[in-house]
Amino acid sequence: MIDTNSPSSNEDLFAAIDLGSNSFHMIVARDVHGQMQVIDKHKEMVRLRSGLDKHGKLTDKAFEEGIACLERFGQLIKDIPKENVRAVGTNTLRNAVNSREFLKQAKQALGHSIQIIAGQEEARLIYLGVAHGLANSDEQRLVMDIGGGSTEYIIGKQFENSHLTSTEMGCVSITQTYFPKGKVTEENFNLAIAKCRQVLRPHRSTLRKQGWDIAIGASGTIKSIGQILEINSWSESGITLQGMFDLSKALLKEGSAQSIKLAGLKDERRPVLLGGLAILMATFIELNIEHMQVSQNALREGLVFDTLGRLNAEDVRETSVKAMQQWMKVDTEQADMVAKTAKSLYKQSHNLWRLHSDGYDLKRLLKWACRLHEIGIAVSFKRSRHHSAYLIAQADMAGFNQQEKLIMSSLVLNQRGKYSDESHEEIDDSVKPLMPYLTALLRLSVRIHRGRDLEHVDPTLIIADDKQLHLEFEEKWLDEHPLTRLDLESEAKHLDKFGFKLTLA
Repeated sequence: MIDTNSPSSNEDLFAAIDLGSNSFHMIVARDVHGQMQVIDKHKEMVRLRSGLDKHGKLTDKAFEEGIACLERFGQLIKDIPKENVRAVGTNTLRNAVNSREFLKQAKQALGHSIQIIAGQEEARLIYLGVAHGLANSDEQRLVMDIGGGSTEYIIGKQFENSHLTSTEMGCVSITQTYFPKGKVTEENFNLAIAKCRQVLRPHRSTLRKQGWDIAIGASGTIKSIGQILEINSWSESGITLQGMFDLSKALLKEGSAQSIKLAGLKDERRPVLLGGLAILMATFIELNIEHMQVSQNALREGLVFDTLGRLNAEDVRETSVKAMQQWMKVDTEQADMVAKTAKSLYKQSHNLWRLHSDGYDLKRLLKWACRLHEIGIAVSFKRSRHHSAYLIAQADMAGFNQQEKLIMSSLVLNQRGKYSDESHEEIDDSVKPLMPYLTALLRLSVRIHRGRDLEHVDPTLIIADDKQLHLEFEEKWLDEHPLTRLDLESEAKHLDKFGFKLTLA
C-alpha cells in the first residue's frame, strides 16, 4: 500500500486509470531508475457498455456505479503528485450521449481530470504497455486487445509501432447483439463470428501485408481465454484456433456461458466470454494466426510508461507535431518564431492570469498551437485558419487526447479575425475561462510576425486590471516595422470586442 504518512516517498509514484467499456482498471507503480515497479493494482467490473440505453445514454445505475468506483480509486491515489496521474476513457465514453456529465462528476470523485482518447491513441498506448513487458528483440509483433466496445490491432517492433487499427467491435457489444442472456447456439455463434470477420476484413490486407513474427494478445478477455485453454488442456501454452474450437464445443453443448462449469472461467468473465471468443476466433481465421501469446500488460501500463516519457523529455506529442508540420509543408522557421514570442508573452502573463489547470500543460499546448497555426494553408489560403482548426481536431495525433486537440483547435481558429467563443463549448470547464487569455497571446504573436522576416522579437507585456494590455518594443522598432504597427492597431480593435484593451509603445 502507499505510504500516505510520507509525502516525499510518493514523488516517484505513478498511477494510471483506464475507464474501459467493461471494467475500470488502476495501476500504481514506482519509478526505479527508469523502470516501472508495480506496487498496487485494482480492477472493478463496472460494465459501462452494458449500461447504455437504446438512446446511447448511460443509465443511472451505470453512472452511479462508475462514480462510486472512481471514489474508491481516488482514495488510493490521493497522495500521488497530480502530474504523475493519468486517467483515460475509451470507447463507451467516446460515444455515450451523457459522457460530459459523467466526466464532470468523475473528476470530482477521482480528484483528477479524465481524458477521452481516440481509438488510434488507445491502440498506441496498448502497444507501448505490451512492448515494455517483452524481452528486447527485433521481432515484428502483432498486438491485439479486445475491449468492451472496440478491438485494437497494432503492428510494431520494439517500442515503435508501424500500424494502428481500431475496430468497432468489443466483447460487450458482440455479446449483447448475438448472445442475449448468455445463451449460445451454433446459429448465433456462427453469426457472431461472421459479423466479426466482416468488421475485420477491410483491415485484413493491410495487416497481412505488414506481416509479423509473433502474435500477442492483451486484455482481460484474451487472458481469460488463454487461461481456460491451458487449464483444460486445450492448448499447451497460449491460444490456438483448435483450442478455441474445443472451448466453443463445450459452450455449445451446455448452451450457456452463465451456467457452464468450466475450470479457469471466473464469474466476472461469464457475461462477455462469448463475444470475446467470437472476436478472437474471427481474428485467427481472417489473419491466419496459428498461435498467440498472452501479455500481462495492456493500456494502463502503456499510460505509465508514456507519462514517464513525458517527464523525461521523451514526449511523443512533440513527434506528432513535427510529423504534422512535415505533412502539411509548414514554414517551420516562421512557426518557431511565433512560438518563441508566444512563450515570452506567456512567461510574462501566466502568474497574473493564473494560466494553470490540473491535467493540462497549457504552456506546451500554446507552443504546439503556434507551430501548427498555418497547417491549413496546405488546403487553401482562403479560410486557412478554419482548415487548421479542423485538421487538428480531426487528425489522429499520437499522444494527444481529445481535450488537448480541442484546446489547440480553438486557439488556431481564433488566431485572427472575428473572435468566436463557440469553439470553447466542449472544452473542459477548468480550461474554458482561460481560453480568451491564451488566444490573446497567440493572436499577438501571429500579428507581430506577419512580416515573416524571421527576426526574434521579445516585447515587454505590461498588464493592468487583468485585461488592460500594453506592449513595449525596443526603441524605434515599431517605426521600422510600419506594417506590424498597423496590424497591432487593427488587432486592438478585435481584442476590444472580447474585453481586452491594447496600447503600444
